[in-house]
Amino acid sequence: MNEKMKVTTGLLTMMLLLSITDIALLEGLPNAEVAEGIEGTEGAEVESGDTSPQPEVPTTPTPANGVRKATGPDVLETLVSNQMTFSDTREKFVLAKVIETGRDTLTTKAILIDGDRAGAIGWIDSPNVKKHYLVLKEALHSAFTPEVKDLLDETQRRENHPTRNLLTFFDSGILPERVVFVRVRERLYEIHIAEGSSNAIFNLIEDLTN
Repeated sequence: MNEKMKVTTGLLTMMLLLSITDIALLEGLPNAEVAEGIEGTEGAEVESGDTSPQPEVPTTPTPANGVRKATGPDVLETLVSNQMTFSDTREKFVLAKVIETGRDTLTTKAILIDGDRAGAIGWIDSPNVKKHYLVLKEALHSAFTPEVKDLLDETQRRENHPTRNLLTFFDSGILPERVVFVRVRERLYEIHIAEGSSNAIFNLIEDLTN
C-alpha cells in the first residue's frame, strides 16, 4: 500500500470510529435527506450462514409481538445459482470498521467465476443495519479522494420489491476496485468488483436484493 492510500485508509478508519462513538446523536438527529432515504427496519439479530456451498438457511425466533422481518435470500446458495463459487478471503472490508466495536458479525467470501476471482462479498444480518449504513455513508463521503469517480448514492424504490439503499463508487485511494454497498431489509452488503466482472456481479446483486 502506498503512502497516499495509508493516509486515506487512516482517515476513513478515524471517521468511522468517530461516527460509531456518536451514533446515538446521528440516529437521533439525522440529516433529513438521509433519514428519508433509509427505510426503517426492526427485528431480531440473525447469525451468519456457514461456509459450505449449500448451507442451511439460518433461522431467527419470531418476536412475541409480531412477524419476524425477512433478511433476504441465502447468500451462498445465490452465488451457486449464479454459476459462481466462493472461498475464504482475507481481503479488507470497510464494513469491518463499522462493526468492530459492536456485536454484529461480518461474513466475507471471495467470489469465483470459472475458478478465477471475480470480486468479493461481505454481509451483515442485523436489525442495526440502518445505523451501520448511516455511519458508513457519512464516513465515506468525508474520506473520498480526488480520484473518486462513478459515484452513485441513491434510494431505489422498486415495485413488488423491497426498497434498497445503494452506494457505489470507484476510488483507488480507498479500495483498488469498484465497491458497492447495498442495504436491503435487515442486511447490509459490501461487494468488490474485479475488472471485467461487472455484469455478472450486478446480476448477482439483483438476485440478492429481490
